Amino acid sequence: MNLKPNAILFITSFVPVFVFKVLSRVGDASLSQAKVATVAGLILAGIQFVLSKKFLKHSTYLERMFLAYLGVGAAWVYLAPARAAYLFVDHSTTLLYFVLFLTTLIPQTLGYDPFTYTIAKRMVPEQVWKTPQFRTINLHLTYFWSGIFLINFLLSGLGHGKPLFSILIPLVLILGIGIPVVKIYPKYYLMKIFTSQSVDPSYLPNTARELILAMPRVFCAEAAKDLKAEIQFKLSGEGGGEITLSISGGECIAREGEALSPVLTIISTADLWLKIARREIDPARALMDGLYEVKGDMNLLIKMRDLFRPPINEKKKSSSQEERKR
Repeated sequence: MNLKPNAILFITSFVPVFVFKVLSRVGDASLSQAKVATVAGLILAGIQFVLSKKFLKHSTYLERMFLAYLGVGAAWVYLAPARAAYLFVDHSTTLLYFVLFLTTLIPQTLGYDPFTYTIAKRMVPEQVWKTPQFRTINLHLTYFWSGIFLINFLLSGLGHGKPLFSILIPLVLILGIGIPVVKIYPKYYLMKIFTSQSVDPSYLPNTARELILAMPRVFCAEAAKDLKAEIQFKLSGEGGGEITLSISGGECIAREGEALSPVLTIISTADLWLKIARREIDPARALMDGLYEVKGDMNLLIKMRDLFRPPINEKKKSSSQEERKR
């Protein structure tokens, strides 16, 4: 399996702290050993930070936090008296969980990006970063991790640093609960937000080109209000083409050809866009997975579900109405 640089750098971001923990605890765990461990970890954290800046043009809170944590740790063991220096080594895991807890809690309260935001930016296309859904998902996940790290901090502290409470149980929480939630929650959230009535495919054309050209028929003027914009579709493959939707004065006109200055450009395969229109594929999830590309105003893309309302599945509509009556 080929790993991309962003995935590699995310994995290696944990190496400095791992190396520090191993070197500081091997053998008799002397003070001189702790000094070597903190310096080694600090150097690796510095290299990680530089590589992220060079190859990805940005660093994550995780990388910055590890760098600061090991920097403080190095100063602690070198400058503090021996007894105080051992406090850092003996309680380094508990301190690490506490620092992680603060890192997941403080940034967004001060108006900065949530903790998981900079990490998630490495996993999804840049066009998704500015969507409100992306930010909300990461805000929710950040507070979730705050809870995980707070529990780990309390376990490690109350368990007096014993491996069961400082390493084993926290790892179960992180790997057994934390990581699966990170993978599942975005999909769950998007499905919940974008859930709509099923489209009746019998009312839809057989090609994406015909579908776009027919969109003015399901245009909702009330939702458009005073909107003035051109939406450019560039659909490749059979049944595709370049089509422009012009919205102005509460009206929508479709024409074949390229727009001079589109507010929004959607680039996709014709087959994919037809599946999105039929609700076979969730549009937000497909965008985050990089299945199609968007340039321009992302808010207009989100607003399109209100601007264009395709015919719904009447059977499911009747079923839903019956359920509400009961």
